[in-house]
Amino acid sequence: MPTSPLDAERPAIARLLAVWPPAAIDALIAESCGLWGVPGFATKVAWRWNSRLRTTLGRACLSDQVLEFNPILLARHPDEMQPLLLHELAHLVAYDQAKAMRKRIAPHGAEWKSLMRAVGGSTRATHQLNVEGLRAKKSRRRRRRRIWFG
Repeated sequence: MPTSPLDAERPAIARLLAVWPPAAIDALIAESCGLWGVPGFATKVAWRWNSRLRTTLGRACLSDQVLEFNPILLARHPDEMQPLLLHELAHLVAYDQAKAMRKRIAPHGAEWKSLMRAVGGSTRATHQLNVEGLRAKKSRRRRRRRIWFG
């Protein structure tokens, strides 16, 4: 049976899922929304694991109000789960508040930063984690030769 490149990651992913079961993630979302003064917002937020993410820890899908988390990279760095969840959730809350006021905001702008400070989170926008072996392999395009007989 062929083995997947992810087979080596599976035990670490299982440990991550044991530490961060759905109830723990939902509880952190509800707690954070309460601290931000929008307790009802927690019921609007959905989340999912997305193993197609490569070097990104997670992302917030603003239009769907969905948080996506990279189980492979988080399995390597489980301590990043809580800061990541706060980071991405703050994007959804800031976007929702700005949308209610018909206002455009920067992704990591003042509104987002104030939400992050309110929960004691970092206002850093990128990570410096080891992503060795996770980048997509670039495939070379082969140039096709066409021969025309006239």
